[in-house]
Amino acid sequence: MGKVEQQLHLQQQIQGNRTRRTDSTIFCERCSMGLSRIGRECSFKCVVVLILSVSLFLSAIFWAFPLHSTQSEFDAKDAIKLSATVQAYFRLQKPVSVLVPRIARLEYDIYGEIGVPFTKVAILSMHRASTSNWTNVVFGVLSDPIDVSINSVFLSVLRSSLIELFLQQSNLSLTTSIFGQPSSFEILKFPGGITVIPEQSASFWRIPQILFNFTLPNSIYEIKENFVELKEQLKLGLHLRPYENVYVQVTNKNGSTRDLPVTVQASVMSDLGSLLPQRLKQLAQTITGSPAKNLGLSNSVFGKVKEISLSSYLDRTLHATPPTPSPAPSPEQNDYAGPSISFSAI
Repeated sequence: MGKVEQQLHLQQQIQGNRTRRTDSTIFCERCSMGLSRIGRECSFKCVVVLILSVSLFLSAIFWAFPLHSTQSEFDAKDAIKLSATVQAYFRLQKPVSVLVPRIARLEYDIYGEIGVPFTKVAILSMHRASTSNWTNVVFGVLSDPIDVSINSVFLSVLRSSLIELFLQQSNLSLTTSIFGQPSSFEILKFPGGITVIPEQSASFWRIPQILFNFTLPNSIYEIKENFVELKEQLKLGLHLRPYENVYVQVTNKNGSTRDLPVTVQASVMSDLGSLLPQRLKQLAQTITGSPAKNLGLSNSVFGKVKEISLSSYLDRTLHATPPTPSPAPSPEQNDYAGPSISFSAI
């Protein structure tokens, strides 16, 4: 009996161990499945949170870009731009983001410098320049009220003020602490065109009579920058004498210092007095025979001279009857008639 009991007890122990192992296996499998489910749920939630985070980040970027672009440029409404019959340009060493909130002050300052009655100044655009922290500013002068044209007298005063700024004969004084010093002033548009006398000290009413015109594929700004070269080459091309000087004024029909082409109006005066008809005839022959020689001007700098035309006064000298010979004075006295007002050379 003892052996039988021992065998039964041993079998019970073995059976119990198997049961416990089975229960343990089942428990482990359940644990594993539970942990796997938790892992899957965690992974899914993490992916969802990640996607939402990326979406929010991208949305923030897309919202930020338009905001940045509004700070890097400004443009007035098309209706205002079209109403501005007078337009000009200058540069400021300030970023656009600093200038845009101060547009009203800038308009006030500009009007204080060049404003004429019954007009107002409007900033038409502010764009970032290629140089860091510089801004290109375009402003317009509009009639006030808008449906009335600017008075012709006021328009003439305004034209003179803008030309003086372009030639740097006067300064555009702005609030320095806010805007600094403007530079590179140019006229973009002016009704009726503009005429500029580069680097010439003679007053308008002292400019001698225009003798001939010609056209160049240049802007007024380019003529201004190369003015000394233009003067010297014209003197050589026209075979002027040491005591003769050439005067020029440059016109752009669009009223722009940037646009091409320009009409150059030229005259010649002598330090010894008024030129006699015979000398004028020589000049006329030189000018009319000069198209192939380009009036002595460099093609690489000024381009091809076109539309050369004599004034009616100079043209008449070509067909005038030579005067009856008389006792000849000294050679230099042949080319001028007595003393007259002297003009400063360009």
